[in-house]
Amino acid sequence: MELRPIEFIVWEQLHALRWTLALAESCSGGLVSHRLTNVPGASQVFLGGVVAYSNAAKVHLLGVSEATLEQFGAVSGQTVSEMAMGAQKRFGAQTAIAVSGVAGPGGGSPQKPVGTVWIGVAIADTVTPHEFRFCGTREQIKQQSAEAALWLLGERLLSAAGDTAARLRLGAYRPVAVEFSGEGVDSLRIRSLYWRGQRVGIESVGRRWEDARGSHFLALSSQGKVYELLRRADGCWFLRLPGEALEFA
Repeated sequence: MELRPIEFIVWEQLHALRWTLALAESCSGGLVSHRLTNVPGASQVFLGGVVAYSNAAKVHLLGVSEATLEQFGAVSGQTVSEMAMGAQKRFGAQTAIAVSGVAGPGGGSPQKPVGTVWIGVAIADTVTPHEFRFCGTREQIKQQSAEAALWLLGERLLSAAGDTAARLRLGAYRPVAVEFSGEGVDSLRIRSLYWRGQRVGIESVGRRWEDARGSHFLALSSQGKVYELLRRADGCWFLRLPGEALEFA
């Protein structure tokens, strides 16, 4: 796994491709913009962003259809797709990221519980929406949303550049939602993970260890599959299947 923050990889790939980026953020509250502007020279690739927290802002600043919001809601693949396209158009960028979700602690529903986050990644005229079900505090959900958004764009930029080796290194660990309780490598209990739109129940956790990346856990699912999970100090979780590279969605 790359030890450098993902925003540096995104900057390098955008710079190499001579592409620019625009952002449309809701539940992340500008956190993706904050992380990108921590990179020296960010202005060479990052044109700007819109924190469109209200539905009215999504409509008036990003061009999201009121019909889309009424039919699918602000937290949906349809809405983040329109947010991303709106950011692209407003800033004249080749790429865009849009984030909208339920950061909690309230505001959830049975259909969209707290931690539900949709991320749209636009490159040229193609937008791909992704759903996550993050767990943790409001701040942790925001952190995980920003990490996943940058990771999704980074993977697609590496694909566009044809850098298969770097893409596989990046894909060795993928952002994932994990339901857990407790703190610390020894006492933390993992109940389930949410991956590829499915909830995977965890039967038990075996080996646990720590290194420079964070806390690692080998978890056995109720279906008998072993997952390696990594939790960083900032609360972001990553998934790796031991012995194999993950395919890309």
